[in-house]
Amino acid sequence: MLQRTWAKKRRYADAALYWSGAAWAFEKLMQPTGAVILMYHSVANDEVAQYIDPPNHLPSTEFERQIAFLSRERNVMSLNELVAQLEAGKEPCAGTVCITFDDGYVDNLTVAAPILEKYKLPATLYLPTAYIDRGETHWADTIHQLFRFRAHDQLTMPSLGFSADLSEDAQRKLAYKKLHLSLLTSIYPYRQALLAEVREQLRPHQEGPRLTMNWDEVRDLRLRFPLFAVGGHSQSHLDLSAHGGQYARIEIEGCKSNIQKELSVEPQHFSFPYARWSMETRSLVEQCGWKSAVGDGLGVRIGVKSNRFVLPRLPTPVSMTDLKFKTSGSFPGVYAWIGR
Repeated sequence: MLQRTWAKKRRYADAALYWSGAAWAFEKLMQPTGAVILMYHSVANDEVAQYIDPPNHLPSTEFERQIAFLSRERNVMSLNELVAQLEAGKEPCAGTVCITFDDGYVDNLTVAAPILEKYKLPATLYLPTAYIDRGETHWADTIHQLFRFRAHDQLTMPSLGFSADLSEDAQRKLAYKKLHLSLLTSIYPYRQALLAEVREQLRPHQEGPRLTMNWDEVRDLRLRFPLFAVGGHSQSHLDLSAHGGQYARIEIEGCKSNIQKELSVEPQHFSFPYARWSMETRSLVEQCGWKSAVGDGLGVRIGVKSNRFVLPRLPTPVSMTDLKFKTSGSFPGVYAWIGR
């Protein structure tokens, strides 16, 4: 509750700075530099949205509004262009934006790509290759569907230390949170066993459609929409801050090999699942030949001093004001400028 309250207050503060003119004044006086990278997931149409974990979804109509604005008002470039600038020691100008997608949703092909093509904008799609192998729905969407379409309310998970009545709001939220935390840090076999255990108890009365692309669809994307580049997002969407050693090498190196095998192209850019990394896994990404990686990096704006292997990203903008403010040159520097 406190986290949600803080986030709401921050959104109000962002909007006040933008509409008051303080953000504009900061940008004119200080002339900041630096690019930002935007992160999207699903932009499915309404009939599919009910099957997608809400934090991972932006309505297609809102997505097009954002893309139209970026096309008119910002300097959108590909990750290849941005990384080349950084390698050359050239500071990106304020208003420079890269567009990225995680997880390989089918709607990235059917909805997002045609919109991006309409506005002639490039983007990068980070693929968790084992999920693409199977055309398998992401675990976060699966657990969302199991809870939403459940036929039973009682859920007992001895391995996680809880028993919950999901008809009770507080118990349902706590159970959902505990499952999320466990699934996020689990290796794939344990994750699948946990999902199977939940499915057996909740017996959902409805199954969602396939939400993740397969390789034929990825090939179709590259053929029809050449401005959409493909990068890597590990193999099984593993938390690379919790798992190192051989697990991490298989996830990072294997992801690159899978893409090369399926697409006959060497991917250049990597995304740490959940933005989590360790010093070991950051080094592994570099050793495996990736040219950049996005993750929980320092700051927001990207310049020549940024570490190319933990580039920060902005979450999906929640409104047009959020998009305009955070892709301008004023964010987040205006907060320091006004002494907050």
